[in-house]
Amino acid sequence: MTNAYPAAVFFDAYGTLIHFPADPSPFDYMADAVRRAGVDLPRERLDAALNAEMRYFKAHFSSVRTAEDFQRLKMDDARVYVDELGDTGPVRLDVAHMAAELHEAFATRVLPDSLPAIDAVQAAGVRVGVLSNYSYLLPLVLDGLGLADRLDPIVFSAAVGAEKPDPQIFQAAAAAVGAGLKDCVLIGDDLENDVAGGRRCGMPVVWVARDGSAAPPGVATARDLADAARMALAPGWRSLSLNEPVADQPAPEPHDADANA
Repeated sequence: MTNAYPAAVFFDAYGTLIHFPADPSPFDYMADAVRRAGVDLPRERLDAALNAEMRYFKAHFSSVRTAEDFQRLKMDDARVYVDELGDTGPVRLDVAHMAAELHEAFATRVLPDSLPAIDAVQAAGVRVGVLSNYSYLLPLVLDGLGLADRLDPIVFSAAVGAEKPDPQIFQAAAAAVGAGLKDCVLIGDDLENDVAGGRRCGMPVVWVARDGSAAPPGVATARDLADAARMALAPGWRSLSLNEPVADQPAPEPHDADANA
């Protein structure tokens, strides 16, 4: 007999459940943080220092595996920022303080409709997981936001060795809950990685378009995560965004990987 509900509902992470701050921008935030520390520098120098910090972070974040690694990177990152600022006059910027300010400037936020959607799926007795293109930082970020204990499994590209829309990462997610691709639902905000990827391998998928964007033909579209969760639990969930049934593909052989998302 066909199951009434999916074996699991997977959410994409960034842009779907969580997001980076938009207001104030990290550049505005750090300019204000330096001023609050008693240092007056031209905005050009402040922005150049933050760009250097961002380049350093991008070059090194894929090596993070543990909370200790993350803390070490944040301190190294702050040293790059302070060094790049150069002469700050009589006030010496504290690296640990600037590390905390940089962390806050880029702190990930939980989108307001995330927790109610997770609760709704779990209340139906359905597993809730994450399927994301990201590095080993993702579990640490989710843990810091209080989400890690509510999401199982957390499937991400660096650990799998493949990124959405590659079918391999969808297969890995389904295998993690002991189900077929057609028995899970993905909710995401990216038309290529989430929607096209799900369609390609036969996993039902809901596209979240909070900005009201028009949906491409045949794409199941929600305006928020509450709407998406209802769609994932409603009769007919097996056909979400799928034009025709697609046969399950075998799960990939287990292997170790260290791909940067």
